[in-house]
Amino acid sequence: MKKILIGLTVIVLIVVAGLVYVYVNLDNIVKSTIEEAGTRVTLADVSVDSVAIDTTQDSAAINGLIVGNPDGFNTDYAFSLGNISVRLDGSTLTSDTIRVIEVIIAAPSVTYELGNNTSNIATIQRNVESFVQRVSGPTGAGGADGAEDASSENASGTKVIIDNVYIRDGDVSVSAGFLQGKKMSVGLPEIHLKDVGKEDNGATPAEVAGEILTAINTSVFKSVSSLNVDGLMQGVGDLSKGVMGAVGGAASGSGGKIKDGADALGGAVKGLFGGSSDKAE
Repeated sequence: MKKILIGLTVIVLIVVAGLVYVYVNLDNIVKSTIEEAGTRVTLADVSVDSVAIDTTQDSAAINGLIVGNPDGFNTDYAFSLGNISVRLDGSTLTSDTIRVIEVIIAAPSVTYELGNNTSNIATIQRNVESFVQRVSGPTGAGGADGAEDASSENASGTKVIIDNVYIRDGDVSVSAGFLQGKKMSVGLPEIHLKDVGKEDNGATPAEVAGEILTAINTSVFKSVSSLNVDGLMQGVGDLSKGVMGAVGGAASGSGGKIKDGADALGGAVKGLFGGSSDKAE
């Protein structure tokens, strides 16, 4: 009997020590979770400078969250989300569906990089959508890795409803290899989403991320579409003139082809920026 009591005491002490460890290291645990889950969902490196959780106020602050680029893109990042503040309904923290009162993303910076007939933003969105489909679709639809992700995602069973999401004071820059380092920037209109996940009585974190990313993608596309693409393409035109001057009159035919190529390139860029804003490619 004494041995049993000693064993139970040891187990209780281990549990208490574990809870204390989690409580003391909660910020770092959440930080690591965001980085690991974010990287798995977006297929781009996700990093966070710091996380500060105030359990007495049911609030959290996430600072310096950066989403890098998928393979094939060269800019430093796709999203730098600045400061994110979150307010929770503390009474729902132990329930299957957590209510988030408000999420504010302040001063995000978006780099819209064109390449391979698509963009880094559209690629990340497709990666998120693919992950959500693997999680919510038939078992095994995404292969062994997809099934493992789905099992991991569904294991917690926790869903989220967000009353309000605000994205404020953001900006977006356009970049592409053929622009020779030139960029154009434009402000990002404020985005306000309401009742995220409410229609389905809660959404998985991946589904919430997908909905927010879709809203950002649409806003980015509209902002980029308003840029003066003719001005942006001036650098390409100047480049073709320089080549034409260097080769002289003997290469005038080739120079004409270069100019035609630059004009065609400009048309292609306008096509990317001038399509439907429902889906940014």
